[in-house]
This record gives sequence, structure tokens and C-alpha cells, in this order.
Amino acid sequence: MRRINSVDTVRGLSMFLMVFGHLIVWWLRPEDAWLEFWLYAFLKPLGATGFLFVSGISAALSFRNYQNTVKDSDKLSMTTVRNVYLLRAIFILIIAFIFNLFNALIWGGSIWEWNALQTIGFSLILAWPLLKTSKLFRIFLGIAMIIVNQLILNLLLLYEGEASLFGFLFHLLFNPLDQYVILIYLGVFIIGSAIGEYIYKINLIEEESKRKYMFKNRLLIHTLIIGIFLIVFGIFYQFPNFLYFNTISSIAFAVGLVITILSSLMLIEVLEKIKTTKNYKYFFYYSYYSFTIFLLHNPLIFLFTKQLNAYFTIWLAIAVGIIIFGVILRATYKKIREKASLKAVLSIISFFIATELIEKKTKRPA
Repeated sequence: MRRINSVDTVRGLSMFLMVFGHLIVWWLRPEDAWLEFWLYAFLKPLGATGFLFVSGISAALSFRNYQNTVKDSDKLSMTTVRNVYLLRAIFILIIAFIFNLFNALIWGGSIWEWNALQTIGFSLILAWPLLKTSKLFRIFLGIAMIIVNQLILNLLLLYEGEASLFGFLFHLLFNPLDQYVILIYLGVFIIGSAIGEYIYKINLIEEESKRKYMFKNRLLIHTLIIGIFLIVFGIFYQFPNFLYFNTISSIAFAVGLVITILSSLMLIEVLEKIKTTKNYKYFFYYSYYSFTIFLLHNPLIFLFTKQLNAYFTIWLAIAVGIIIFGVILRATYKKIREKASLKAVLSIISFFIATELIEKKTKRPA
């Protein structure tokens, strides 16, 4: 199966923007909060939405690859594939709850917070039964979830903080409102998985000229048009709501932007105008070590906490940080590769446990 470098690039770009956004929030002095608002208005939706969208694409590609492997293997079964998939999701959730626990102990708050890890973990689990459904069904379901999220929020917002059933439901679905709330981002994840199906189907074509034609004329041009339409719709629908995180306008704008960027990069890759394996290597590292980076960059909050100004020092610190991050990630990839990737380690552990469970089951006397 040919690897689509552009998918890794967009996921890496999304993780890069998440780290960049966190540094802005952590390091920028309070009197320069205007910069935080404008950067977050445009970059946070791209970071969060892009990461969940591409995670959905990757889940679909991985699922279909495993399906093909199972057909040609005597040892691997779909039961094992399912167990590996679900175990990895459960491990991500365990790490998410530990992360939330530390946040609650240090900063206050709740162990139940929709940070990126918790949302991805639950999205993986909830999306598993949907990976076998049709592409159009997933797209319409994802759109419906994003819309229904807003309707439910309007109903439950009055009960925020109350010790009641509706207050509990608000906390369950929307705590906190400025993070990756499950209904929206599960919807984004599911839509991404449908796009992954289209990519997978075309990528199976062996004849290079036909594969390029199908990618260019049947997928990428269409998705590029859809992406641009969503950007325009997001901007003008209830203008200027697209500037406010997690509104329908913001999500439409963000999904459109992600689809447009991904389609453009894939078009460049398919037409081989730029050698993507070299030119996008920096973002590949952010993709490869995405979970590791998400966890390990958090201590940087203590480096320049609320000390840097919007006109020079914040940019100098971030520019130096970008260079240092790049050097560290490149050296890590060259020296120890997957051993430093939390994503890869969790996959290996999940596969080991899943195969052990199958072996014990087969050896059990009838």
C-alpha cells in the first residue's frame, strides 16, 4: 500500500499549530491578549479540527489495510485487529485521564475534560462500528452530529454547574466548552474516515496513470471545491461567528480549510511537482511523534509564564523553540525512531496483548 505523505504532513502541521497555540497562551503577557484572540480564532480550529480529521483518515486507511492483510494471513484475524484497535484506544484514554488528573491537581478543574487525547480515545472507540458503513452515511452522520451538538448545547447551557441530571449531561458532553467536545470532533473524525475510504480505494489502483487520473479528476478537484465552499460558508454563515471556537461556522471554516490544504498537498504529491518526502519532513516528525509531543511539551508552560510581549519576545522565543524542536525530533527519529513514539509503542503493546488473548483462548480446553 503506497503511503500518502500529505496525510502525515497535515497531521504534523495540526500538531505543530497546537503546540504553537499553547506556547502563545502560556507565555504571552496578559496585556497582549488581543494577539492570543486573533491567532486562536484562525489557528486553533485548524489545529484541533485538522488533527481529528486526519486521525479519522488514518483510522480508515489502517482498518482497510488490516482487512487486506487478514485475507492473506493464516495467523491474523479481524478479531485480533479489532482487539488491537480497541486496546490502543483504551490505552490512550487511560493516559488522557492521568493527564487530566495531573492538570486537576496542579491547576484545579475536573478529571473529565475533553482534551485532545480523551476526544481521540473516545472517537476511536465510538467510530469502530462505523468503519464498515458506507462513506456517504458517515459524512451525513458527521454533519448531523456537528449540528445536533449546537442544538443540545443550547438546551443544556442553562444547567451548567447545576447538581442535576441536565447539569451532569452538560458536564459530560461539554466540559470544557473551549476544548475538543466529543459530538463535534467525533463528527469530524467520522467525516475524515469517509475521506480516508475514498483515498484508500483510489490508492489501490495499480496502473500509475489511471491512479493519478482518479486522484486528480475524481477526488482532489472535487474535495478542493468542497473545501473552498466550506470556507466561504463558514465565514459568511452567522458572520463573524467563524472567529469563535466550536461554533458551526468555525467548524465549517476549519473543515474546509483542512480539506483545501490536504487536497492541495495531495495534488502536488500526485503530480510529483515537489518531492514531499523531503520538503515536508519537519511536519512529518510532528506527525510521527504526535502523542509524545502532546504530552512532553506541557512543562514548557513554566519557562516564560505570562512574561513575553506580542511585538518581539514571544516571536523570538517561539522561533528559537521551533528550531530546537526540529533538531531534537530529527535526532530522535534518526537514533531511536519508533521507541520514542507513544503511538507506535501503544500499537506494539496492544498487538502483543491481543495476540496473547487469542492464543490463550485457542489453547483453552473445550
